Amino acid sequence: MPFGSKKSIRMILLRALLILMVVTLGLISAIFSVMQYRTLKNHATSDMRESCEAIARSLGQSVKEMDTILLYSMASTELKESFREYMNAESSFEKNRIRQRLAGTMILLKGFDFSIRQLNIYDMEYGGFGVGNYNGGLDVRVSDEPWYDKVQAGAGKKYIYAPAGDRLASKHAGVDDNTLYFSLCRLVYGDMHIPLGVLEVKMYYDEILGNLGYKTSVLDPVIAVYDTDGRQIYPENAVFPYFSYRDRGDGEITNSYTGKRQYLCFSEDEENGLTVAMAVDDDVFMKPVYRSFLPMIAAVILIFGICVGLAAALSRQMSDPMRRMYDFLSRNDRKEFEKIDIPDSGVLEIDKLKDTINESIEKQETQTRTMLTLKEQEMQARMLALQSQMNPHFLYNSLSMIGEMASSGMTEGVSEMCEDITSILRYISSDREQRIRVEEEMEQVDLFLRCNRRRFGNDLNYTYYIADDVLDCMVPKLCVQLLVENAIKAVTTGKPPWNIEIRGARKGTDWYVTVSDNGPGFDPEVDMLLRKSMDSILETGVLPSLKIEGMGILNIFIRLYLLDGIPFIFDFGNREEGGAFVTVGGHIHDTDRSL
Repeated sequence: MPFGSKKSIRMILLRALLILMVVTLGLISAIFSVMQYRTLKNHATSDMRESCEAIARSLGQSVKEMDTILLYSMASTELKESFREYMNAESSFEKNRIRQRLAGTMILLKGFDFSIRQLNIYDMEYGGFGVGNYNGGLDVRVSDEPWYDKVQAGAGKKYIYAPAGDRLASKHAGVDDNTLYFSLCRLVYGDMHIPLGVLEVKMYYDEILGNLGYKTSVLDPVIAVYDTDGRQIYPENAVFPYFSYRDRGDGEITNSYTGKRQYLCFSEDEENGLTVAMAVDDDVFMKPVYRSFLPMIAAVILIFGICVGLAAALSRQMSDPMRRMYDFLSRNDRKEFEKIDIPDSGVLEIDKLKDTINESIEKQETQTRTMLTLKEQEMQARMLALQSQMNPHFLYNSLSMIGEMASSGMTEGVSEMCEDITSILRYISSDREQRIRVEEEMEQVDLFLRCNRRRFGNDLNYTYYIADDVLDCMVPKLCVQLLVENAIKAVTTGKPPWNIEIRGARKGTDWYVTVSDNGPGFDPEVDMLLRKSMDSILETGVLPSLKIEGMGILNIFIRLYLLDGIPFIFDFGNREEGGAFVTVGGHIHDTDRSL
């Protein structure tokens, strides 16, 4: 995981559960959608194909009814004889007599089906006779009709021609010349299988073809009907040439006229040589399919919402104990050795982790208390060892000082000196406390300096600059006195006057006491050795062996370390104007706590 992208366990679990649920739901939905899509599309395709076949059957039935009249007419001997006599009659009287018989025969053959608008029989050369919208002779040449060549080539087979006009009916019967017809023709034979003429039966174009798509109005299809030659006979206006796709079968095409994708299916009426093509725009064709997906989409959204809720609940159940343990371990204000107090989660690993952490805290508490006890005992032993070193050390220096005073004839100050030394020894030998107030320490320092003043006289000068707000601060016992003693040792190696200054003040939240002198200062090698020893103590916590000789500032540093730990102030060095300084101190809140 990249740096800076750490997330809570709850978010990780929630994301993992959501991804798992979404992937699973997505796969199931995708599989179901593909299956449902194929099923619905197959149903839509099947319904469309059934509609197309129904149109073809309906058109075929109408053509069959028309062809039945033609077949009866072709089989009628009376019609053939009457038509032959009518065409061969030379006088008007004879022609008129035969005409009545011919008309009656044709009317009987036409029947009472008023959807059949015209029944005509044409001579192979010129003329003919018809009944229906127009009754009477036909003043036409059959070879001029647009369907003639196809009918003759068919040798008695039916031929469909549409849309067709009827100029004779519009001329003699007052029928609108824009009226279109659906025409069915057959060649009729006489004796010796010699063509006698052509039979034609007509229906109104709109009656047979105008309502082809009424059952499929919902799909709003484009319907086209083609004859055996691929000529479009419906609709009367030109449409996209669907017939050119007949050999490819049903499927999707692009209508270059409209630029839309369409689904195209065909139905063949082999008996009549007709092909019905039905095309539906893809968006219309697939609309019912897409609409059926709406409930499924709603169900997927609902299931996804339930999955989100379940994932959130599961991640919360799994992560809450972990989060509470994390919050507990991250708290800065928790009590020392406080244990995790949360109810069991019911998850084995999480509860085991909680119990392990509590056991670790309990073990740490036991070990810490043991270590503190041992540390306290060790510190007490070291402090007593340091103090036991200081007592004979000070006593040795004091006796030497009294001896020097006595040998110098300073008998008057020996008595006062003994009293001051007695007070100092009583102060040193007391082990009731390791820290005292700066004010009490300065009182003992003053006694010590007075003793040395009696010894050295006016050659030794000392001054105090102790702020009042430092007097109540706590300082290790004998700390300042030893610094003063070291300063006296240092300055007396040179020529008088010997000046010692003790300054105490506060700076921010810290307090400090500095003892400075005008002696030779610290030797660089000694300075480096002291600093190296102090750094080693701070880094490792290992204290050097205690020695009576050369206690100096290193022993003071060790006492501060044992009493205060790391947070204390200690500094030393040489002054720019000459001499040395040593500073000890601490933080105000630490001092207050000690009080």
